[in-house]
Parts: sequence; C-alpha cells; structure tokens
Amino acid sequence: MSELRYAKMIVKAEFYAYMCWLKNNKLFAFMTLAWPYLMAAFILGLGTALGSLSVFASKVGVGDPIFYIVLASGVLVSSINVVDYSAWTLIDLKWLGVLPYIMASPPGLRRVTMYGLIIPAMISSAISLTAVAPVAVFTEGPLGLVKVVVVLGLVYLATIPLIGIAVIAGSLSLIFKEESFVSFLSPLMLLVSGVYYPITFLPKILQVFSYIVPVTYVVEAAKILSVYGVPPFDKLFWIIGVLVAMSISYNLIAYPGLRSVEKNVRKHGIST
Repeated sequence: MSELRYAKMIVKAEFYAYMCWLKNNKLFAFMTLAWPYLMAAFILGLGTALGSLSVFASKVGVGDPIFYIVLASGVLVSSINVVDYSAWTLIDLKWLGVLPYIMASPPGLRRVTMYGLIIPAMISSAISLTAVAPVAVFTEGPLGLVKVVVVLGLVYLATIPLIGIAVIAGSLSLIFKEESFVSFLSPLMLLVSGVYYPITFLPKILQVFSYIVPVTYVVEAAKILSVYGVPPFDKLFWIIGVLVAMSISYNLIAYPGLRSVEKNVRKHGIST
C-alpha cells in the first residue's frame, strides 16, 4: 500500500473516531469553547483588581488588551489540547493493551501517530479559536475575524512541532515506568509562553525554555496583531520561518526516536 493511501486511511479513521468522541463527550466540547473565556475573564478580573488594563498593555506590549487576552487565551487552550491529546494518546494505547496490535499492523505505530494526531489537533484548535471570534469581531470589526484566521493558521503551523514534542514525551513513557513528567508539559508551556506577562519577567533558565516552545511565537504574533489595525504580514514572516524550522527539527528528532522506541518495545516489552 502506498504512503498516500496509508495517510488517507488513518486520517479518515481518526476523523471519524474523534468526532464520535466529541459527540459522546459534550462537556469536553463545551469546555473547549468556554476555556478561553474563563481564562481571559480570570486574567482581566485579576488585572483590573490589581492595576489597570492600560498598564498591562504597556508592560506586555499590546494594543487592545481585551482583544489580545481573549485571542491569546484561545491560542493557549488550543496548544494545551494538542500537547495533552498527543502525549496521552500513546499512554492510553499502552494502558488499553492495544499498542502491540498497532505496532504489528501494516501502517505501524509511526504512521498511526504521524497521521492520526493531526486531525484532533486541527479540530480542537479550530474550536478554541472559533470560540473567540465573536469577541475579536466586536473589538476589532471585520479585521478581527481576519486576525483570528491568521492566528489559526499560525497555530496549525505550530501544531507540527508541538506534536513532535508530545510524541517524544509520550514515547519515553513506553520505556520508563514514570509517566507523571508528561503532566508537566502543559503547565510548563503555560509558564514560559509569555501569554499574560513579558518573558523577561522569567528567570534566565525559563527564558531559554520559552524560545524553544512554539506557542511563544504564536503569542508574539497575537501581540503584533493587537497593535496594528491591518494585519502586518511582513512582520509575521520571521515567526513563520521559526515555526517551519521547529517543525522540521523537532520531527527529525521525534519520529526516528519513536522508531527506536518501537524497536525497544518489540525487544524488551512495554514498561508498566
């Protein structure tokens, strides 16, 4: 079977499975829509209680603080969903006992992971950012919708290296008994992405981490878009370049690494 046929088969199956999962988990689907607003409301409430939105805007370097906070919250929620789903999918397959069967199937674990994780990532990101579109239109007018579409495109681009990071973490759990380190990915991403405060406020070691996390650059794009009325695409090219470089480099590590893990698991078994 050709690679394209494998890709179509896995993507079609994953799309059907994920839509059925959303249908049977309506609360999750609702929370995916609501989380950006809950996070934005918390930050706005805390910020206005301790200071003012104008101070926040000057410190973080944004134009319209309400537009930025809601949009950046959508970016953060979508990114956390991508990382959590991608990393824990491998762990769930491990505990369900189906991992050996996937490894023995014609597509194999690498193809199932590489093609299968893209669809849930795209759907969950679209839900999170579609949810904030009404606020974007209300605060920025029709251009607000254009900005949401631009950010969604950047989130999709950032999804590729994010899946790479999650696959590395999830595959390590197939070798080692400890899985709790996977749970630290999302809080770490929240901490270092600079969504609600400047990265310069962080300790030096965390600032280094922030520069290797793809979400940081999408958040930077949201800051740029909040300052300009018309999206300044010329100022976003460097962000696109960084995300493309991350997509290539992280996945050059992730998928050969997953192949090595698969060989190790075939030889020694799954660590439980």
